[in-house]
Amino acid sequence: MLMKWFRKKRNFKIVMIITALLVIPGFIIWGVSISGEDKRYLAAKVNKQPIYLNEFYRVLDETKQQYRDILKENYSKLINEADLEKMILSRMIQEKLLEQLYRKHRIRVAASEIMEVIKSEPSFKNEKGQFDEARFKTYFSRISPEKIKEIEDQIRSGIKYQKLKQEVLTETTITVADAEVRATMGKDIKEDQFQNIKRYLQSQKEEQYFQNWLDKQRSKAKIEIYLNLDQKANS
Repeated sequence: MLMKWFRKKRNFKIVMIITALLVIPGFIIWGVSISGEDKRYLAAKVNKQPIYLNEFYRVLDETKQQYRDILKENYSKLINEADLEKMILSRMIQEKLLEQLYRKHRIRVAASEIMEVIKSEPSFKNEKGQFDEARFKTYFSRISPEKIKEIEDQIRSGIKYQKLKQEVLTETTITVADAEVRATMGKDIKEDQFQNIKRYLQSQKEEQYFQNWLDKQRSKAKIEIYLNLDQKANS
């Protein structure tokens, strides 16, 4: 873990990784224990695993604040809060399902893999392109240590997502023919651009295949929603 890594480095006080390091955007799923199965405390269930109302409203409030910080006086013009609530709940359901899939496929992430993501961040590299520990420490000396766990979880989730995707892609063979590249970009495409476009189209196809696979997993999952967002929007 990152905290262990920093303890080995003279117990330096660490904290949060900058936004550029966030592999999974936007929100954290907080685990809260509530006894019993009272549906008044639930927003939803995914294969019998709960998403609690306080989890939902915490994420919703954080997301609203992020948009307010970015959009400022344009927030109310550009953001439909009813739609935002539906989007947040849908994303939380997807995150819960993903965590179940990671366990099912025995996908794990080592601390060293998380550090590799951090070391690859250009902000922490020197003029020679090497990881600069001093620059890293200097940058984070001003940021609160409570954020380190949440950022570590974000990075871990991103790595898990990529590992699951690669495992699913081994089930199929996806290729891009040269003719597809020329049909997309025209026959006069320059040779130095050809391979880049081909790789881009390949990644698009792979992502679409994976998203279709995820949609199938979601359709097979038992999802129960207790939060009536449509009713709230009409009230």
